[in-house]
Amino acid sequence: MCLFILTETGPQKFFVIDEPMKWLQAQSYCREHHTDLISGITHINEFKKQNVSSDLWIGLFRDTWSWSDGKNFSFRHWDPDSFEEEASKTCAMTTPNGKWSSDICANQKPFYCYDDKVILINESKTWDEALTYCREKHHDLVSITDRHQQRWVQEKAKMADTEFVWLGMRYTCTLDLWFWLIDRLVCYHNWAPDQMDMCGMAGVMERDGKWYKKADHKKFHFICAK
Repeated sequence: MCLFILTETGPQKFFVIDEPMKWLQAQSYCREHHTDLISGITHINEFKKQNVSSDLWIGLFRDTWSWSDGKNFSFRHWDPDSFEEEASKTCAMTTPNGKWSSDICANQKPFYCYDDKVILINESKTWDEALTYCREKHHDLVSITDRHQQRWVQEKAKMADTEFVWLGMRYTCTLDLWFWLIDRLVCYHNWAPDQMDMCGMAGVMERDGKWYKKADHKKFHFICAK
């Protein structure tokens, strides 16, 4: 089953994979074929509407309970009738009533995956290192050409642990201009005031959505486009 949703973070697709797998196998499958196991309350609320009748793995595991894709874990929706806080039950699933429970990770279950076109990477890298990572693992560092893309990327930036996140934007001293990696000039922009142009600079977004110009050797989290 596939469900397409336009969320605050951009167009996303959600999939139920019917083939039962262990939790780590399910996570690897989602990361290879999609983006990850579904993670976060927004994702799970979408699937609660689908009336799925079986237990399915979700992207929540107990390392002080964390989401597979790095999202902040604050909201809890455990089922008091089925949740057991046992040392061996360290992976989470949704139950048919829409609540969460836990089970042994080696047990096999169907699972939820999601596809996202805008992906926050919670690793600190220089701009060049971030570019290499995105091109090897996804497609490229993210570019922003209109206010809709700005909104989607800004929602991702809010979840970063660094003050800024790298974007796919760079300054060329030779031509004295800023450009996106998708070979477009920076026409739509959201610069913070009083930014100066210098050689060796690349573009970042602050968590509030404003853009800044930073030396490309600094290390920040970054956002990839898929």
